[in-house]
Amino acid sequence: MRSWGAWFGGLLLWAFFGFMMVMFSRNPANGWSELLLVAAFFVGLCHLVTLAAMFSYVRVTPAALLVVNPGLSTAIPWSRVQEVVAEHGLVVRVSGAEDVHCYAFQPSVVGRLMGYPGARRAVKKIDTYGRRVALADEGDPESRATWRRHLLWLVGGWSVFALLIPALVRVP
Repeated sequence: MRSWGAWFGGLLLWAFFGFMMVMFSRNPANGWSELLLVAAFFVGLCHLVTLAAMFSYVRVTPAALLVVNPGLSTAIPWSRVQEVVAEHGLVVRVSGAEDVHCYAFQPSVVGRLMGYPGARRAVKKIDTYGRRVALADEGDPESRATWRRHLLWLVGGWSVFALLIPALVRVP
């Protein structure tokens, strides 16, 4: 489950900065060195927003509840999930461990005014599935870093912004 509003906002931001890169590339006063620096700046900004908006999600599996946040993915066995709540975003209460917050359903001013509808829908789906799953063996929450996809987004975004867009715009 993802927060589709945040996903759409992240893609819109990439498109906006891609358009700005086209405008910088059309200016003949900007040389390739300036374009490479501007592209690095834009990709850095986009990637920081993308970390929180697009890389986070929650996946329900028969064995565990998988919460993927920007730098860490945590697999919580169903036997350790105490409850899933939507108080300020999506929070998984884990027995014998710290709470796990999901950045995909992070709190916002609009969410506070509307009562976090996306997080509440996610909680209902997770609870419905969790009741149907037979509680399996005990296990500790397993965490691991997920850096490959971050590196791919950075390299891919920089390649598009620094090389592809300027090359296509400056073709005679």
